[in-house]
Amino acid sequence: MFEGVKGIVALTAAAVVVVAFSYAGYVSTQAQPPAGQVAVASDGAARLRVTLDPNNFQGDVREAYEIAERNPTLLAQLHCYCGCDKTNGHKNLLDCYRDTHGSRCAICVGEAHDAQSMATRGIPVEQIRDALRARYAHGS
Repeated sequence: MFEGVKGIVALTAAAVVVVAFSYAGYVSTQAQPPAGQVAVASDGAARLRVTLDPNNFQGDVREAYEIAERNPTLLAQLHCYCGCDKTNGHKNLLDCYRDTHGSRCAICVGEAHDAQSMATRGIPVEQIRDALRARYAHGS
């Protein structure tokens, strides 16, 4: 039945298909958090935070930390233009909310609010990046 090179190719292709379907079935059965949110363990000992607790802050700063907590995937895709990449080693806007830097920086807070506002209106992340660059890249 599976003789020669054609048989070996057919058998290999069939095996790949079986493995692919098995993996897809496995992945689809795993609990996934809603898009743009991070899974948080239910027990206190295993609870992991991506950002500092927004309840530690007030006003616009608190709202910015709440935005970061609700939308870490969005903020992780955006650059922060305050210079914290050079001074604090931050890699993206989300990093500003992993520590207290976001609480002391009006640029970080403004970027988070603007990003959330645009994302809520359905603006793609590429356009959000462009808008933030245009508004904040010059330190305004």
